[in-house]
Amino acid sequence: MKGLVRMIPAALVFMSFLPLAAQKADTRVQLLLDKIGQTYTVTDNGDYQIDLDQDGGGTQSVYVGSVTEKYDSIEIREVWSNAGNFPEAPDQATLVDLMTESGSNKIGCWALEKQQDGTYLLYYTIKLPASFTAADLKMMLDFAATIAYQRKTQLFGNSNS
Repeated sequence: MKGLVRMIPAALVFMSFLPLAAQKADTRVQLLLDKIGQTYTVTDNGDYQIDLDQDGGGTQSVYVGSVTEKYDSIEIREVWSNAGNFPEAPDQATLVDLMTESGSNKIGCWALEKQQDGTYLLYYTIKLPASFTAADLKMMLDFAATIAYQRKTQLFGNSNS
C-alpha cells in the first residue's frame, strides 16, 4: 500500500505532461452549419473549419471554436481566420495599421500570437454570444474570411496560411 501511495503523486505529475485529450466538437455549431448548408471539417481539437472561396480565386479557412467561455450569464464563442505568419514581430507601422483597422471595424479585431517556433501568427477574431443564429454565423464567417484574406494577400501573398 505504501508503494501505491508513493506512485500516485508521480502518476499525477506524469499525467499533467500528457497532451490534453481532443476537445469534443460542440454540436450546436454543427446544427447551425448544417442549417445554412455549409460544408466543414472538425479539427483534432474539436473546432469547426470552414473553407470559403474568395474573390480572385483563393480560399480562406475560418474556424468556429467549440470551447466557449461564460461572462455572467452570457456564453461567448470565438470565430477566427488566420492571415499568416510573420517570421519575427511585425514592425511598428504594420502594427499601427492593424490596430487602426481593428478600431474602425465594429465586429472583431486583429490578434497576434507568438508561436513556439518564434513566428507570429496574425489572425482576425470575432467573439460573440454563442446564442447567435445560423444567419448570424454565416455573416460572421464571410466577414472574418474576407478581412483575413485581404490582409493575407496584402502582407504574405496567396501562399501563406
